[in-house]
Amino acid sequence: MKSSRRRFLLGVAAGPVASKLAADRFLPEAHRLEAAAPLGQERFPQPHFIRYDQQCFTINDRDTFIFSGAFHYTRCPRELWRDRLMKFKAAGLNTVETYVFWNYHEPSEGKADLSEFEAFVELVQKMGFWMIARPGPYVCAEWDAGGFPHWVVARRFPLRSNHPESIRVSQHWFDQVLPVIRRHLVTAGGSIIMVQIENEYDYWKLPDADKRQYIRALAKMAWSAGVDVPLITCWTRQVRERTDPDMARVMDTCNFYPRWNIVKEVVPALAGLRQQEPDSPLGVTELQGGWFSEFGGKLSAKQDGVDAAQLSVLTKTVFEQGATYTNYYMGFGGTNFDWPAAHLTTSYDYAAPVREPGGLWDKYYAVRSIGASLRLVGPVLVRTSKVDGARSTNPAVSVTERVNGKSAVLFVRENTSHTQHFKLSFPDPSSPSHRFIELPRQDDLALGPREMKMLPVQVPVTGTTLCYSAAEVLAHGSNFNRPYLILYDEPGRLVELSLGTEKEPTVEGEVAYQYWDEDHESVVFAARVTAEAKLFPRE
Repeated sequence: MKSSRRRFLLGVAAGPVASKLAADRFLPEAHRLEAAAPLGQERFPQPHFIRYDQQCFTINDRDTFIFSGAFHYTRCPRELWRDRLMKFKAAGLNTVETYVFWNYHEPSEGKADLSEFEAFVELVQKMGFWMIARPGPYVCAEWDAGGFPHWVVARRFPLRSNHPESIRVSQHWFDQVLPVIRRHLVTAGGSIIMVQIENEYDYWKLPDADKRQYIRALAKMAWSAGVDVPLITCWTRQVRERTDPDMARVMDTCNFYPRWNIVKEVVPALAGLRQQEPDSPLGVTELQGGWFSEFGGKLSAKQDGVDAAQLSVLTKTVFEQGATYTNYYMGFGGTNFDWPAAHLTTSYDYAAPVREPGGLWDKYYAVRSIGASLRLVGPVLVRTSKVDGARSTNPAVSVTERVNGKSAVLFVRENTSHTQHFKLSFPDPSSPSHRFIELPRQDDLALGPREMKMLPVQVPVTGTTLCYSAAEVLAHGSNFNRPYLILYDEPGRLVELSLGTEKEPTVEGEVAYQYWDEDHESVVFAARVTAEAKLFPRE
């Protein structure tokens, strides 16, 4: 069964109205162009600022891998916003996502105050992030009534429906919040690149036709208000109906809370999204960054299946499947300063990468290592296709290769929860003959239980090309005009890598072995990882 935070809140916040609502590899290029053409200018009114295709978002005419974290400004004192955002930046996140809580900003009808939200948006932009705004009207978020003000719930009409009163009050809220959002859209010089309407609507029990009309109404409210960035939804199957011109202008995404049931839940769901949304990039609006805590249960950080190892494998799995937009829910959880919903603790720590008091732990550094790798392989991953041929000598270790031109990324996964030893082979994307690269030249590679790696292939680094590496990349650059490359792995493991070079180099430091490949102008060498940092300079 698919995990959903919404299923929890349905019984808590929506109880008074539930009874009233119980009414009863990529496509060929020619096909893609044919499907996208009718949408034309309507879909992307200002495409030079932002647009998307079946592979990625393009912002300011630059293909962008969106690596985001959720941060609810209402769950953090304003004085600490900058601190938390600095930690997001250091982890390599380039986007911040937040809900906008209707009942927080308009607790009394007609007395809306969105100044705090606008201050947060301004700080997010000032600190160099993109932003995803999720104004609902329904948001969930383990928040009282899913964000609906009590004065709305008290009227007892069917919420989240095409009932005339539901449409009217939704318009009322959008009339308050959308002008603020519009001022800060990327198309207006701001940072907001997407706006989500509704939230996991698949879990709300209404006939499809009624749902379709409600989503259509919300979308038209946004378009009429001047929202000219992409509209998105999550787990809303009506939006995947590409024959409906309004639905085709909205992009649906997946949310994942699989704990360790990663492959079984994530892989088929993303395959379904790809089939049903052939003209949109694969997106994960909520990628499990932890879980909430309830009275009588375990605190978030004590729960099973939400630790650093799980986050690492989950993230790399969605990348492996071709997702180019991900958002950790939560990146920072914070605190429920007011009563959120029945049974919930005031702590919203969520076992997020950035802890409730602002501390950092192994989960944060797992995100930071992925962010560091994305600085190198992100430009490759924005436009890749899966190719066949990559394999390991151990059936317990699976290998996926995603290729973008002459570069690629390998995803290597351990599938049986035991330590494995193996050798790898894969097609060289830069080779006209598609030669196979095999590694290591000596000994074996190793993966721990449930471990997964994301490895670069034929990727430019400062001063040369990294032909391949059996370890993930932490950093590369130049220091006093001397190129450096920093890799990381578990102590004791063999790391083999190959660098492009026109002549045989001299390698300083201890190496397990070294080979010069004159035909392919590259050097291959290996070393054992120790507890110390080691630098492998190239002359």
